[in-house]
Amino acid sequence: MKIVLPKIPWLMGLVLSWSAVVAQPATSSRSSSASDTVRGPYTLVVTVGSGLSYYATHLGVPAPLEQTQVSRFGVPAMLRLMWFPDHRLRIGLETGWTTMYSYRGQVAGESAHVYVSMVPILLVFSMPLAWLSGNERSLARRLALSVGTGAYINHSRLDYAGTVMANSNSLGWMAAGSYTYPIGRRFRVAGELKWYDAVATENSAFTAELQLVWRPFSW
Repeated sequence: MKIVLPKIPWLMGLVLSWSAVVAQPATSSRSSSASDTVRGPYTLVVTVGSGLSYYATHLGVPAPLEQTQVSRFGVPAMLRLMWFPDHRLRIGLETGWTTMYSYRGQVAGESAHVYVSMVPILLVFSMPLAWLSGNERSLARRLALSVGTGAYINHSRLDYAGTVMANSNSLGWMAAGSYTYPIGRRFRVAGELKWYDAVATENSAFTAELQLVWRPFSW
């Protein structure tokens, strides 16, 4: 007996459709893998700045000092070297010089002057408030938060019947918020509000700085 099977052309169409569905994820997976290997630019960023500092903790003036004149204000200077990778977290080093306070007066009829400053040496982490996509016209991309930790070198000078200078080291930290505005392909200007805190010596200062940001290398 000869058996004739019915023709079912829709079965071949179903097989071809299923094959296309199975093959599609593999293709997209290969595409996504290829795109994952492409990284964004790495940039070396140098920042210099200066502004106004204010000594924000208790200032103990010796009782024998008369006609006292106290200053909590100073002019800080900073230098920061940062690495900007192709993601949000940035890392670098910061140093500089910041006035803490000074006071002068009379002791037994002779003038006396005390001046205290500090040099931070900090490991700094920074992060913008927006992802790296888009352009720098976005307000959130121009805002950034920074924190740092490291050492402070505290320098004090006493001018009274001669000059006495002393240095002490202290661990400490830093926190800052900044706004950066582009003025060219490699240059930016920034404003930054910063808090320095040398924990061991209990010296803290608030600074407001105007900064110039330079991007010398990208790769």
